[in-house]
Amino acid sequence: MQKIYLSELTNTNTIETVIKQGELLDQIFSVRESGIDSKIFHSWKIAGFLSTVEKGKWARLSFIDLLWLQTLESMRKFGCSHKIMKSIHEELFIKAYKENLAKKTMEDNVTYYTSLSNQRPLTFLENEKMIATKNILKDEKLMVTSNLSVNYFYQLILKCFNNNNEVGLVIFEDGSFSTYEFTQYSDGGKKPIDLSVPHLLIPITHFITQFIADEEKEQFLKRTGLLNEQEYEVVKQLRNKNIKRITITFNGANHTIEKIEPEISGIISGEQAKKIMKVLGLKNYSGIEINTRDGKSLSFTQTNKIFMT
Repeated sequence: MQKIYLSELTNTNTIETVIKQGELLDQIFSVRESGIDSKIFHSWKIAGFLSTVEKGKWARLSFIDLLWLQTLESMRKFGCSHKIMKSIHEELFIKAYKENLAKKTMEDNVTYYTSLSNQRPLTFLENEKMIATKNILKDEKLMVTSNLSVNYFYQLILKCFNNNNEVGLVIFEDGSFSTYEFTQYSDGGKKPIDLSVPHLLIPITHFITQFIADEEKEQFLKRTGLLNEQEYEVVKQLRNKNIKRITITFNGANHTIEKIEPEISGIISGEQAKKIMKVLGLKNYSGIEINTRDGKSLSFTQTNKIFMT
C-alpha cells in the first residue's frame, strides 16, 4: 500500500481521491500490530464480533478494524458483556450489510449526479465519478467487498475526519447505546442523548490520537499517511524533545491562538504533547508554527477538511 496523505483525500472531485479513500479500508495490518491479545482477538472472532475480518489463520486488518478492536477492548475492560458487544456489532455492522448500505450510498450518488445533469451539464470529473460508481454497482465481486467494508461504524469514523469532530459511543446500563459526534450528542439525529443517567462514554477519537502518539506506530503513520509531512515533522520533533515553542491557531470564528512552551526541564509535558497530537490528528487547526531548540522553524496552514464518501 502506498502512503496516503490526508491532503490527498480532501478533493472528492477526482477519481484518484476516491481510490485513496478506499485504500484506508485495505487490510494491511497484522493482529500483533493491533496490540490486542491474540487469544482475545480469536475469541471475538469466534463470537462473531469481527465480521469485516476475513476467515483464515492469518487475519489482516484495516485501519477501521484497528479502531473497532480498540472500541471492543474498552468495552471489555469496563466489564461490558458479550451480549452488549454483540448488540452493538449487530447495529453498526450487520444491520448495514442487511440494509445494503454500500449499494444504497452508491445509488444515491448516481441519483444525485443524474439529477444534477438535468440542471446543468456535468463536469468531466463529475461524469467520471458517476460512470465509475455505475461500473462498481454492476460488478458483483466489487459489491460484495463494498458491502462488507462499508458500515455504520466506518461512517462514524468518517464524520471525525469530515467535520474535525470527536466521535464515539455512549452505552447505558440497560445495554442500549447511541453514537455521538462532538458536542452534538444525539440518537441517530432523532433525539438528544440523556447523559444525566449513568453511562459509559467511549471516545473513538482517543484511539486515533493514540495511533498517532505511539512511537511504535511510526510505520503505521508512514503507511497510512494519517499525517502529512509537515504534521509528521511536528510529531518527530516532539518525540526528540526538540521543541522550543509551538504556536497553534485553532479553527473557529475567533481563530484562538495558543502558545505552548517547555517546562523548566526543557520538555513539553505529556498532557501538552497529547493535546498537540490530538490537534494534528483531528486537523483542528488553521495554522501551526514551531521553533526548535536547535534553531530551526516550521510553519504551515491547514485549510481543507477531510471528506470521504
